[in-house]
Amino acid sequence: MDLVMFDIDGTLVDSNGFDGDLFVQAFQDAAGIDVDRSWHSYRHVTDSGIVAEVLGNLCDPSDAPEIAARIKRRFIELVGDYLRERTAGAEPIPGAAELLQRLAAIDGVAVAIATGGWRETAEIKLAHAGIDTDGIALATSSEAHARIDIMKLAEEMTGIAHFDRRTYFGDGPWDLQASNELGYAFIGVGANVEHSVVVEDFSDADRVLSLLGKN
Repeated sequence: MDLVMFDIDGTLVDSNGFDGDLFVQAFQDAAGIDVDRSWHSYRHVTDSGIVAEVLGNLCDPSDAPEIAARIKRRFIELVGDYLRERTAGAEPIPGAAELLQRLAAIDGVAVAIATGGWRETAEIKLAHAGIDTDGIALATSSEAHARIDIMKLAEEMTGIAHFDRRTYFGDGPWDLQASNELGYAFIGVGANVEHSVVVEDFSDADRVLSLLGKN
């Protein structure tokens, strides 16, 4: 049995052009905090991980949970408003929806999604992109701060105890690092991650399937 797991932002959905901007704005709107956008500098490059680290450095621990909740609510509002005002905005990475469908139809393959975004915004972006995740395990940073814990949870959610091979598709160096830590094979998506195996997108599904040994 093989597990094929995907990130969302920049991997399944072309949302990197606005997601970071709105995340920074949510900190400013909800808490008056300016955030360092050097994402690689954070211990956990996930929504909840960054919020916890920033507030841990700036706030009284007793105040952090309420401020974190405000930031999360504001970010969900901003993403929802942004996409409601645009017919385009969270476009699917070319071929993403079709690839998920083809993988789901292959015997011996389980498909999962593990994202560093919060569940609410992940679902908004996937829906706007027209990507059907019905029956696909989805774990988010609403459940854990660390990407490796999110990936572990997505794997558990498949209900399958053992996989012969596990592969993660991601677009950032933190995705590669987490995959290495967990022993996943890694396939980079786009130009933002350096790796020996990278695809520009999923428009050539046959090539992607061949990389997975499924074609």
